[in-house]
Amino acid sequence: MKNFMHILYDVIINSIVKIVGLTMLFAIVSQVFTRTFFAYPFPWTDEVARFAFLWLCFLGSVMTLRYKLHLGIDYIISKFSPKARRIDFICVQGMVILFGACLAFFGYHLCVDVVGFSQISPILRLPMIIVYAVLPLAGFLYVICGIYEMKVLIKGEKDDAPKLEEIDLSKEVQL
Repeated sequence: MKNFMHILYDVIINSIVKIVGLTMLFAIVSQVFTRTFFAYPFPWTDEVARFAFLWLCFLGSVMTLRYKLHLGIDYIISKFSPKARRIDFICVQGMVILFGACLAFFGYHLCVDVVGFSQISPILRLPMIIVYAVLPLAGFLYVICGIYEMKVLIKGEKDDAPKLEEIDLSKEVQL
């Protein structure tokens, strides 16, 4: 299971987030450049930046959950006993799983029933289902991460997710 989590989150999703982030950066820089020097931006840059931002937000939140970088107030939890902390963590992971399941379920129905392949974006002419597919994908990834974290806690295994101080950002971003 550790290999699966490493490949899925640390390799695949991490790479997708980097590609989407660079795509958004390229679209925004292109828009600013063309607006500044040509007084008229490329029409596709706004739409690409908006769609990339949507994907970056949802997949970035999944990576935040995986690396345990999400916002939390540790002061109150640090005052709990170890047993109460364990119960709190199980409750939080249960809510993550529930949220992920709702996001996956309703995101899937939004994609299939509401948007479908009939709606296309005005400029890129992309099916909007591609844009909204991030909702069920992120929900599914939330569920997997929540179940894995709960399993690690219950079985008492060592958590293998890299911590922030272990991530060498100088190697991550090479321009």
